Amino acid sequence: MASQYDFISIGAGHNNLVAACYLAKAGRSVLLLERNDYPGGGVVTQELATPGFKLDVHSGAHIMIQASPLFQRDELGLFAQFGLEYIMADAPFGTAFDDGSAIITYRSIDKTVDSIAMHSRRDAEAYRRFAEMAVQTVPMFTAGMFSPPIPLGGMVAMMDQSPEGREILHMTLKSAWDIVNEWFESDKLKIHFMKFVSENLQGPEEKGTGIGLLVMIGLTHTTGIGLPKGGSGKLTDALLACLKHHGGEVRLATQVTGLVQERGRVTGVTTAAGETIKARQGVIGSIHPHLLRQHFPDIDAGVLARAERVELSPYSALNTHYTVHERIHFKGENDLLQEAFMTELVPCDMGVFRRYFDDLRYNRFPDPIPTFSGGTSTNLDPSRAPAGKAILYLMTFAPYNLNGQGPAAWAAHGERLADQMVRDAGRWIDNLSPDNIIGRCVHTPVDLESHSPSFQKGDFHGCAPYFYQLNGHRPTPDLANFTVPGVERFYLTGPFMHPGGGVFGGGRATAIKMFEDLGMDFERAASR
Repeated sequence: MASQYDFISIGAGHNNLVAACYLAKAGRSVLLLERNDYPGGGVVTQELATPGFKLDVHSGAHIMIQASPLFQRDELGLFAQFGLEYIMADAPFGTAFDDGSAIITYRSIDKTVDSIAMHSRRDAEAYRRFAEMAVQTVPMFTAGMFSPPIPLGGMVAMMDQSPEGREILHMTLKSAWDIVNEWFESDKLKIHFMKFVSENLQGPEEKGTGIGLLVMIGLTHTTGIGLPKGGSGKLTDALLACLKHHGGEVRLATQVTGLVQERGRVTGVTTAAGETIKARQGVIGSIHPHLLRQHFPDIDAGVLARAERVELSPYSALNTHYTVHERIHFKGENDLLQEAFMTELVPCDMGVFRRYFDDLRYNRFPDPIPTFSGGTSTNLDPSRAPAGKAILYLMTFAPYNLNGQGPAAWAAHGERLADQMVRDAGRWIDNLSPDNIIGRCVHTPVDLESHSPSFQKGDFHGCAPYFYQLNGHRPTPDLANFTVPGVERFYLTGPFMHPGGGVFGGGRATAIKMFEDLGMDFERAASR
């Protein structure tokens, strides 16, 4: 193996892979060094609980990336050349209430309106107006989502120039709770949308969460929510095939222990095996802002202080995966819910729903658990399990600091609380019983943190998606341009960077910055 490359990437998560593929496609030699014995970071499919069942370890729904030019123009040939295929859900998400009723959000606005009309005709009409407005804003949001961000102040000034822009700014600064109360009257519809927004690891009453409602509904009705055929890791597989096709390399189970720096420039890395590998043109690294000091202790003290005060999401998750003999049956209107890719299990009682987030705020794990997120991807993709069998993920939000006893308490209580999840989910699911369950895998917030340094305190979105930590302020104004002030040729990637946590293909924006610095033509590389 070579000991010198044009570029080295610390980590082989999907963001790093995306950036590396653009560089390799442009003819640069690229090496990715991954500490785990598998690539992909949070975009991984494995046989976790039972052989033959393909479970998504972290991400399952691919939403934001559908709107990226990476997909829209197939810039890396992932579809045309490297076998990537998506199942686009007709019913991206649904909500099962504990009284047996349901609401479904379809990709079609008309079908969604019909589902809402079963609960409130007035709300159905209001939703049509809201959804049409959300669809109209999609081009504005996506235009800056997959490139280096514009300054936050400039974005606000731009929105403040028109009535339409000021309405969007209004929603950006308010909470999802504020917005649903302005638009809708039915508690069930309000809960339906607030629970969906909470998947961003934000309490729906926190200010600055309203924009998530607008963006998610707009994307649901335009580019849609995709399920990679064969599992989330199929995106990673396609990126690896692209990288290798263009001459890039990946080394697994390789721990980077340090950066080689010469006169303020990063020129290589050292590994736990004692090897020094040089990078002629640059190094990419998924270094969380809370860990920046470990790698760059001598940079400006203000930059480090601002990095260390970056706020994490207020809660994490207890995520469980099940392999089952027969597909999951939801109580009540279960035929409708079998169409949904993502299913939220919620109470009808608004007070119970709201107090759930109060529990999380005070580091309490609720008993009983009032709210879950679930998914039965084998309903849409039977290839994920042996014939006639199925898989289920069931997640509830959870504090990293469990009941005020600290994160270490998860080692003693994780499995017991997963048992509680099975018990409490019985209010919505008929057949989550021992005779149907073949195997189970449990991931606590501490497990999530151990899976990736990007998931500090179990925050798998890297850092909180608050308004003041978005665009040109994500994760801080100092770091938002994918570089570290005072350090040359080192570039940042990861869920804590713009455009945000989740499957965005955010390495595209990092690649654009790198191409600019090196005088390379990104559009030429992306289009050829």
